[in-house]
Amino acid sequence: MERSRTFWQRRKVLVAGGTGFLGSHIMARLKTLGAVAHSCSRASGCDLRAFEQAAAHFSVIKPDVVINCAANQGGLAYHKAFPATIFYDNLLIGLNAMEAARITGVGKYVNILSACAYPGEPKDGILREAEFEAGPMHSTVDHFGATKRAALMQAKCYASQYAFNAISLLLVNMYGPGEDFHPDRSHALAALVRKFYEAKESGAGAVTLWGTGRAVREWLYVEDAAEGVLRAVERHHGSEPLNLGVGSGCTITELAEVVRRIVGYRGKIVYDDSKPDGAMLRVADIAKMRSTLDWEPQTAIETGIRRTIDWFVEHRQAPILMEV
Repeated sequence: MERSRTFWQRRKVLVAGGTGFLGSHIMARLKTLGAVAHSCSRASGCDLRAFEQAAAHFSVIKPDVVINCAANQGGLAYHKAFPATIFYDNLLIGLNAMEAARITGVGKYVNILSACAYPGEPKDGILREAEFEAGPMHSTVDHFGATKRAALMQAKCYASQYAFNAISLLLVNMYGPGEDFHPDRSHALAALVRKFYEAKESGAGAVTLWGTGRAVREWLYVEDAAEGVLRAVERHHGSEPLNLGVGSGCTITELAEVVRRIVGYRGKIVYDDSKPDGAMLRVADIAKMRSTLDWEPQTAIETGIRRTIDWFVEHRQAPILMEV
């Protein structure tokens, strides 16, 4: 269903992490809808890890809506190297941003959470909102996921005590233009793009991937994610979380073959099955999303990957580092 543009006309929106991957796409979409969009990040002079800075910045902007995309995160190598920093930074960002929004009278606050905070081995592989906290997270991301579970609890507590209007959105793996392709910071799909592209350039005869290639994951194109977030601002209410996803996945082998074909790499793919696959199936249940937002993502995986690769090729000499 088409949204009513009148909802966003002249509405003041502060996007924390508005220069980052998801945040920059939300900022661009807000501007086309006629909103008055402000980015909040260290680049704009506000470090959300410091509450005084957050409160002062929010007080100046006086936003109607705050969308918190700010995060310190990266790929597995980055998470393994800096678990304490990631935990500390993200906990402070979440706590300070919501409290600053509360004391400055923000009308609606949006928690951008990650599906990595779901149990590491979900029942039957399906990620259901009611089971978000039903078990331990995967040990490789529990330091980050714990801060997202804390943000959900903060929203529930603030709703109970202050009647604060905060919603929490659980986003699955994202990809698309503007992603961080740095080897230490990239996520799985971006890492595949870089690996195949560099193998083609160097003439390497094979690309080695971890695991068996049979694990199934879903991928949400970043522009679809931005659209889903804004629709949730309009339509989703209450402190219970809402999945934003595709509702179906593909195997790592299928994903790798699409990337290889579009890049034009002609070498072999070798799977190192001594490395773990992780859970064999992780796909979000999007029934609640469909009914609440009257919408689902529109970008086919091959279309999205092609756009992502085009962006990478154009920008590869100037890798983008994610900002808090």
